[in-house]
Amino acid sequence: MLIYFLMLIAGLVFLVLAGDFLVRGAVAAALKLGVSRILASVVIVGFGTSAPEMLVAIEATLDGSPGLAMGNIVGSNIANVLLVLGVPALIYPLSTVGVGLTRSVIITMLATLAWLILTPTTGLTTLVGICFIGFLVVYVVGSLLVPPGGNADELIADEVAAPPPGWLKTAFFIVLGIVGLPLGSHLAITGAIAISNEFNIQSELVGLTLLAVGTSLPELSASLAAAFRREEDVVLGNVAGSMMFNILGAGGIIALFGPLALPPVFGEFDHWFMALTMLFVLVYVLIRKPIGRLTGILLLVAYAVYLYGLYHFYVLGLGWSDPWI
Repeated sequence: MLIYFLMLIAGLVFLVLAGDFLVRGAVAAALKLGVSRILASVVIVGFGTSAPEMLVAIEATLDGSPGLAMGNIVGSNIANVLLVLGVPALIYPLSTVGVGLTRSVIITMLATLAWLILTPTTGLTTLVGICFIGFLVVYVVGSLLVPPGGNADELIADEVAAPPPGWLKTAFFIVLGIVGLPLGSHLAITGAIAISNEFNIQSELVGLTLLAVGTSLPELSASLAAAFRREEDVVLGNVAGSMMFNILGAGGIIALFGPLALPPVFGEFDHWFMALTMLFVLVYVLIRKPIGRLTGILLLVAYAVYLYGLYHFYVLGLGWSDPWI
């Protein structure tokens, strides 16, 4: 049994490290080939930080565990708000004002609404996948053709700001990323499915918890680093971008293998939490209220409540009307 947890942990470590290597290598290669820094920030970094979720989603779906993939997408987006914003807010208040942030959050909200409406009704079909991916492409192209107002330098990610390394180091990073991502996803999915079978629990629960937190580690580490550097204005933008790529990118990819039916319990519990977390982000951005330490504590408490709710619904098999204590 221990070997399954070790496989899951090793897989998540490979995913985090390989994703970082791939982003750095791809950015360096793009800059050397004359691609603009803003293009590299919007497309390569945005896609690369969600690469773990995408690879996990594809691997899980191909292995016959689409619930694991959908759980990872929903759980990652919930963790992105409650953990990835909550923990850095304890260090330094997070700004909700930034270049293009309002537009990014509104688009992410629309993507979330599309997921919440379509997945319980039509399920994840090939048409839904094409629409999700198409919408993501339109957003990326639109961001490049009609950039938001403000200082363009603020759109440039940290990975793009530094001078690129030499070609040998660049190629080495890319190879590590290309090899490490599928290896990590395979180890993580194999371990997650084995844990699910060993403890006789739904694969969705493993995706919503272990995989979700594990694949959100890149965003958490980046947000913590930004908070320590007092670059609090970029944290929320990174989170919003990651959530958008999770739904439209990872969700769109697995939908191409559809039709995939959504587990009923998602509509009973998880989707409500997902909607509330996204609504929280939207409200704070619209009223331009910083996410302070008290709010950070409340976000972490909310995540603890969510984890208990998972135990209530998935492990105990109870519903809203049943006793919670």
